[in-house]
Amino acid sequence: MYSYLEGEIAAKSPLLMTLDCNGIGYEINIPLSTFDQLQDIGKKTRLYIHYSFNDLDGARLFGFYTEQEKKLFRLLISVSKIGPKLGLAILSGLPVKDLVSAIQSENSGLISTIPGIGKKTAERLIIELKDKVADLSDETPEVYSSSAADIFKEAESALVTLGYKQFEIRKVIAGLVKNEAYSSSEEVVKAVIKSLYRKRKI
Repeated sequence: MYSYLEGEIAAKSPLLMTLDCNGIGYEINIPLSTFDQLQDIGKKTRLYIHYSFNDLDGARLFGFYTEQEKKLFRLLISVSKIGPKLGLAILSGLPVKDLVSAIQSENSGLISTIPGIGKKTAERLIIELKDKVADLSDETPEVYSSSAADIFKEAESALVTLGYKQFEIRKVIAGLVKNEAYSSSEEVVKAVIKSLYRKRKI
């Protein structure tokens, strides 16, 4: 329904703010990560919006300073037994980068340090989201922006099709290119598979 709202900050607190958009004040629920990025009252800002409605709470707006936060919030509330309130608590408890990393590395201990998140919830979150958060990871190898970027992107696509995880592939590629040059995506695919096979045998 809403992609984003842009206006002046009329009021703000750690978990709630009011955004004045052309004379209409929108009350928006926010995580601490967004609150920390907001400027002073009266300043203009843009928030990426998630709209929610249920019979108990009615219509509610949830706002995020970045699209990355919004995407992660939507993934979080897709997990069974995690609603919008707990989703905000999770985003307030860990930076997006750290949370994504914890999910990918299956670090349930770190996730369970967030207030309201027990070990079972942390483990369920990891199981349901581990394969879905790769696009939110900041761990994109620098080589993907080099002259040989197409080779590595083609190799990654092929490896994902074969069932390998994107975050695993990128970590291996980032290490491989430091020691050797590759002239084709086929060479990269073989090298990545060989490296992952060795790691899984250890």
